[in-house]
Amino acid sequence: MIIPFDKLMKYAGNKYVFTRATMLAVDKIANIRDYPEEHLNWKVVPNILKAMLDEDVKFSFDPVEAAEKNTNSRG
Repeated sequence: MIIPFDKLMKYAGNKYVFTRATMLAVDKIANIRDYPEEHLNWKVVPNILKAMLDEDVKFSFDPVEAAEKNTNSRG
């Protein structure tokens, strides 16, 4: 199994933010260093989830910046 469920279940951060960051990483897969080339025929999302949970791919979230972007996008 690709996804380390033990780490997924123990993840203490905001799961929505984690999931959103994972989906953004999926969109940028070509820029991810050390993406497992041998798994190119596998599904992308489980590989990215594993990389995020193993902290091979890092993300940060600033709620103030996110709120400002949300406000600016509404016009």
